[in-house]
Amino acid sequence: MSEEMTFKLEGIISGILEQVPNCAVSYLSNPNNMPLSERHNTSLPDGYLVRANNRAAPRMHCLHNIMREDPCRRFAFGITIEDTQLRLWLGNRGFLAVTEPINCFEDIDCAISLFHAIGFASASTSLKGLGWDPTVERIRVEEKMQYKFTVGDEVFTTTRELATYDADSMVGRGTHVYEATDAKGKTAAIKDSWREIDRQSEGEIVEKILASCEKKLGAEDFADAKRHFIGVRLWKDVTIDGASDETVNLMAGNEHNDTWKREPIDPKPILSERTHLSTTGDVPDSGKLSAFLPAQLGIVRGKDCRIPQRVHARIVFDDVGVAIKDVISLADNLSCLSGGLKALSYLHKAGWVHRDFSVGNVSWVVGDNEGIGKLGDFEYAKEIDIPHDDVRTGTMHFMAIEIEYQEYFFLPRASLPPASTSLDADLPLLPPFRMNFLHDIESVWWVYTWIFFYHTDTITANSNNSFDVHAQWRQFQLAFPDAIFQGTRLNFFTQIRGLQWTCKSILSDRCSNVCKNIPHFAQTLQDSCETAESKYPLLALDDSLLEDMHRKAAGYLDDAQQSAGDIKLCPLPKLLEQKRPREEGEPSDNAGKRIRHG
Repeated sequence: MSEEMTFKLEGIISGILEQVPNCAVSYLSNPNNMPLSERHNTSLPDGYLVRANNRAAPRMHCLHNIMREDPCRRFAFGITIEDTQLRLWLGNRGFLAVTEPINCFEDIDCAISLFHAIGFASASTSLKGLGWDPTVERIRVEEKMQYKFTVGDEVFTTTRELATYDADSMVGRGTHVYEATDAKGKTAAIKDSWREIDRQSEGEIVEKILASCEKKLGAEDFADAKRHFIGVRLWKDVTIDGASDETVNLMAGNEHNDTWKREPIDPKPILSERTHLSTTGDVPDSGKLSAFLPAQLGIVRGKDCRIPQRVHARIVFDDVGVAIKDVISLADNLSCLSGGLKALSYLHKAGWVHRDFSVGNVSWVVGDNEGIGKLGDFEYAKEIDIPHDDVRTGTMHFMAIEIEYQEYFFLPRASLPPASTSLDADLPLLPPFRMNFLHDIESVWWVYTWIFFYHTDTITANSNNSFDVHAQWRQFQLAFPDAIFQGTRLNFFTQIRGLQWTCKSILSDRCSNVCKNIPHFAQTLQDSCETAESKYPLLALDDSLLEDMHRKAAGYLDDAQQSAGDIKLCPLPKLLEQKRPREEGEPSDNAGKRIRHG
């Protein structure tokens, strides 16, 4: 749109809004400013609406920017004008909708009605009709923006952001996690997200897990299990004016009619090339590919590609820690991972599988005496004996190979029927693929391996020796590709001799000496899978195999932790950025700086 048209529209839109009684928004043209954000933005909106009584508030003015950044918004509208063709967009956590275009000058009555309706919707005190959330209040604390979240009858004030998962995509769970304090000043963590409406809340799932643990574990083990689980304080679905805050159900009642045209989302797993900021909690270079999101790149439902209806939910945790991916001390990092494995062992003994063990779901929580690794994010956990829906569940980089391919890889060699057998003969029906506890433990192996291939030690990073950071980064991308069905990932796990050579030749000497048992851990997992699948279609997943695999896995991590010494970790992207050739005149924040040894 031309600048001349931009300012012409400003007069028209402002004039329309002025005719709305008690209108609480005003239109501003701002064609030269980028949206306010801590992330990289390239969008340049021609104008935006702001709350008339709060012009000093952050102006997150493109639709994607609003849904990604602003926890005060449940949904948002956007308007695009190409030449004279105007479209209205609606973005919420369930879907993205757009109208057919109208000519904003020839069909002026429709254009006037649109902006009048927006102004009228803003007349309510809370602006809930335009997507604002009356249960969240934005405040300024010491020049920083913070938020007050209402959860049931309690109010929590944020102190810092801990993580944002699935918020980059407008469609999805849109999870934000904050450290916060309650009215008495007690610290907690609060998670704000949108789950699928037919799924249980995470709080309900944790409650059932604890009930199973209490029933199946001894008193001492039950107490230790609770120590290794992130503690849940309370959980509530968000209500507005007494009604549950839900996305529109396009298939229900009068909402579903011939005016809706559904366009499928291409499920081909192509990810953003942008490196996610570790400070926002995204798994570095993994995109946090969580399950049950058919619109999320990298995750594909087997059968169901419906548009999900979502409900707005909040959960408050007692424990506030540091995600394992952000723990710089290698010894603490491995101790944290051991704590997460311990939590898994109790979960498995109680008859549950986690289904999403990753570097974002295990936290290092430091108490009065020492740190402990705790497992969280139980929203995808299932009881082993209950059939699961046939989806690839988990975070892509840490998903077990069999889960990724939805088939068993370690079956005994099958005996073929006689060659004379008719091709028309009925073959026996095989049972459907199901996740089991070995897949959870394989995810632990992937996290363990990720720690060493995504990092090097700070002494090597600061030295001028022959360490080839580019070679390690290339190997990391082969082992942890940003797409499913990549043979390089499968080969990395299954080809043990190649894995052994890679660990020795690619990693720094200090790191390879600590993690030299990575191939042995992988071999033990494969041997256990062969044992479990040896009598397929029956699976030999008995208690002895469970205890043996957990005992051996814990041993591998303990051996590595004891060898870690005082090693501090340096993420490879940080090192690569320092070594990147810069254009003439390009400033460097890291010029002359060395990576601290801690």
